[in-house]
Amino acid sequence: MSVLDRITGFSRYEQALEPQLLSLTSESQRVRVFQSHKALWLVIGSGLIYIYGLWQDVPPVNLLIWVGLIILLALCRVLVCRYVEKRLVFTSVSELYRNELLLYVSSLLSTITVGSGYWWVCLQGSDRAVFAVTLLTLIYAIGTTINSSIHYRGFPLLLLTNLGQGIVFLSVFRSPADIEISVAMLAIMILLMQFGRRNADVFAESIRIRDENREQNLKLEKDKVIIEKALNVARKANEEKNRFMAAASHDLRQPLHAMTLFLGSLRHMGGDERTRELIDKIDETSSLLHEQFNSLLDLSKFDAGVITADHTEFRLDALLKNIVDGVMPEAQAKKVELHIFVSPVTVRSDMLLLERMFRNLIINAVRYTDKGSVSVQARRQRSGLNISVIDTGIGIAADDQQRIFRDYYQVSNKARSKGKGSGLGLAIVKRIAALLEIKLTLKSEPGVGSTFSVHVPSRAVVDQADEAQMLSRAEQPEGDLAGVRALVVDDDAAILDAVTGLLRSWGCHVVSAASPEQLERLLASDNDFELVLLDDMLHDEVSGLDIARNLQQHLPRQRILLATGNVSSARLNEIREAGFVVLVKPVDYYVLRQALQDAMKTPLPSG
Repeated sequence: MSVLDRITGFSRYEQALEPQLLSLTSESQRVRVFQSHKALWLVIGSGLIYIYGLWQDVPPVNLLIWVGLIILLALCRVLVCRYVEKRLVFTSVSELYRNELLLYVSSLLSTITVGSGYWWVCLQGSDRAVFAVTLLTLIYAIGTTINSSIHYRGFPLLLLTNLGQGIVFLSVFRSPADIEISVAMLAIMILLMQFGRRNADVFAESIRIRDENREQNLKLEKDKVIIEKALNVARKANEEKNRFMAAASHDLRQPLHAMTLFLGSLRHMGGDERTRELIDKIDETSSLLHEQFNSLLDLSKFDAGVITADHTEFRLDALLKNIVDGVMPEAQAKKVELHIFVSPVTVRSDMLLLERMFRNLIINAVRYTDKGSVSVQARRQRSGLNISVIDTGIGIAADDQQRIFRDYYQVSNKARSKGKGSGLGLAIVKRIAALLEIKLTLKSEPGVGSTFSVHVPSRAVVDQADEAQMLSRAEQPEGDLAGVRALVVDDDAAILDAVTGLLRSWGCHVVSAASPEQLERLLASDNDFELVLLDDMLHDEVSGLDIARNLQQHLPRQRILLATGNVSSARLNEIREAGFVVLVKPVDYYVLRQALQDAMKTPLPSG
């Protein structure tokens, strides 16, 4: 290896450099170029001061030649740095080799010129001149250390050509010899070399760490891209699943709705004890399927973002009492006491979502309580209304208290007993709480019981209602449907058959239509109906709501109910705001009977 190759650290004939050496060389050249840009003005200023201060102490010509050479070489250094800076974009071996030589030669000429001041100035100058030159060489040596020591291979020669001239002059050519100053300068030179070596090591290590971090960041970026692609694929698949479940809601609800109504008709037909037992088992299985199906569809709708909150004012105490009345038979069958302690109160929230939340909490409490009691309590607080569902059931371990809100997670049901539900109830409760922006808390201890608390903020509590207004389902008189003339309109043949058969089993005189065209022909000859039950999703161009509005306008003496498989809050509210009762499929036959009985109690307008 030649002397120049040793100084640069590599040969110009190499095809490529190791990545670490390439990065170190490029970065060291960039740092040296950056640090040299502003040195020219400092050198010019210092030179002018030296000319002014030493003009009377040394031969002026020598002083001008020395200072002029220093300034000229400083200018050349700036030009070299600008050239190198432009060539730094090229990382070929030959370019880096050329850059290294230009930077080193320019530095070497500068250090030789500064140290030559001892011969130009000090040989014929005063002690003051010797002091000034010595001070300048030391300052320049420090500057060289800062600028050039990061490329250590040629750095000692730069110090030697600068301070070495001073040591030789002060110890040999100075009379009397300044041995003390010479030794001091030698010590400073050795210290600067040691500092330069450490500086070069630290710089090389910092570049190595930077490159490793850069490589790691690039790897992380690549991994991030891969992960993001995978997440996008999974997200799109999940969105497609949710969109499918949301879109297929109506079509999937239709056969379940028909089966429920057929079962009601079958139960009404009676039969022997074995037949009634089979009907009860089918009814139990149908109810479970109904519950799990609704939970699955609701979960998909929440995840798809198609469910929005529709805030209205309603009686929360009446809503809770109706839920308790509906769950009471299950509690009585298990000999579990079910109590409600709720004062009359009106709140502003989404009635359907809040009803679903409390129904899930109360049903869960009854299912997981084998003895003791379940109570629903409401307390007014300064911050709002706190409704608690308290049970003396199996309780929930601390490790499970967060997991129970996950999809399909169930405590103490590893065998997936159908009596324990599907594991989606609390997952839906959590999503409803987030959507309605209400606080849901849980306190539980295994073997003692659980308390689920729902906090309705004060802004959602409208006022306290009159307790005398509260009327439960059990206190409402049952209507009689015998002899009622009813019209049923549905484009699903199975549902039309099921509803027609069920209403006839209740004593109704039923006429049916499967399309808007059939309905129009039917009404042309017969329009004396007391009840009209319409499917909302009846036709692509004409909906059940459109038909209901038309009937209401031309045949006002009719009670109209709409059934739909579309559980969109916007659609349900549109039907209610139009003044019609809406039933969400699948409709339990008890619920349908109650809705028809309630409709018959509604007085018709006179005329």
